Amino acid sequence: MRLRLPSMVEVQFPFILVKTRVGLELMDRLGGTGFSRKMGLVSLVVMPFLGAVMVYLLLNAISNMLSNPSVSRVLRELGPASNILLPGVNPYLPVFYGWVALIIAMVIHEYSHGTQAKANGMNVKSTGLVLFLIIPVGAFAEVDEKQLEDAGLEKAGRVLSAGPVSNVIAALAALAIFILLMLTLKPVVDGILVVGLSANGTAYQKGMRPGDIIIGVNGEPTPDWHSFAEAVRKVYKLEGNITFRVSRNGFSNYTFTLGKNISSSGILSLVPLKDVLENYSTAFARSPLEGFVTYLMIPTVPFPWVYETIPFSSLLQKYYVSLLLGEDYHYPVNFFFWVWFVNLNLGVFNALPLYPMDGGVVFKLFCRRKLGGRMSISTIDKMVYAVSLALLGLIVGLIFLPYVF
Repeated sequence: MRLRLPSMVEVQFPFILVKTRVGLELMDRLGGTGFSRKMGLVSLVVMPFLGAVMVYLLLNAISNMLSNPSVSRVLRELGPASNILLPGVNPYLPVFYGWVALIIAMVIHEYSHGTQAKANGMNVKSTGLVLFLIIPVGAFAEVDEKQLEDAGLEKAGRVLSAGPVSNVIAALAALAIFILLMLTLKPVVDGILVVGLSANGTAYQKGMRPGDIIIGVNGEPTPDWHSFAEAVRKVYKLEGNITFRVSRNGFSNYTFTLGKNISSSGILSLVPLKDVLENYSTAFARSPLEGFVTYLMIPTVPFPWVYETIPFSSLLQKYYVSLLLGEDYHYPVNFFFWVWFVNLNLGVFNALPLYPMDGGVVFKLFCRRKLGGRMSISTIDKMVYAVSLALLGLIVGLIFLPYVF
């Protein structure tokens, strides 16, 4: 007995496409606005820039890997799956936030294609979800392929570039909200968080524990790293014992007197809560480049120099509170962070001149349009495929070269 599937369901194993007409009317309305037509032009101009940025990042990553052994070591520790933008496969993409952000990004991507198709007089046959077996992994807008092929370079380019550029715009909007939320945070206690302690050290034996927050040294308050370092320096200068005033769980205060040599006390790692928050939330104010690098750091990677510098990481999140959202601030903060991160990566990657990605199709149409009078179509296509293979080689190299060098 052969199973008959509804007409709205199409199987392309292992993917299942569930087609609907939901959203087509809204696409019609949005596609008919002047704003959509302007956005199409903006997307057409911006996407080559995004593709160039992605090519530069790939080349820069390969160069750093070949010239700096520590980069390869870090990438080896992360593992090859860390390069795949798929929650559950990438060990550092949280399953819940990752899937929600990925589905949002794909809906934005495909809906933008559909809206621009409508704006440029093309038919959108259906919209729908893409399932991997039974797991939602994306969305699609089924644009009439013949109309897209017959359209001129500008119209087709507007349709194809709308997805990646819309992802980047959504990413920047999510980043703006994320930063505003970070600005509402404050430490539960201003002080120096004790992260690591040696069980054999005098600090642990005297009763200090990881999670204690040092709020004073020898009677002087230590709300930040500068005041802490200055108070410790005075102890060394006077050659006396060091007394820590510690806040535990935000409620109880304890006093511990140790020997003057803090390096032999067994205190292995300290995090200045106020400084970490200020450095993280004001990264863009110091430098746009520093801001982007800072906010692209994934809070789940297993390196202290990452999770000890991100206030909402699993290590630090309970030591901050939001003036707006209270103790549960980390739920919306994580949501907007992953929406920013996933949309940016999806958008920039799709802008690559790598066929059959959106950027690759536009690149192919551009080459045919500009070189068609001087070269045969087959020659132009071979050139496009050669560029695609070169880019694919860079991507594969980024994944596997750390295990060679």
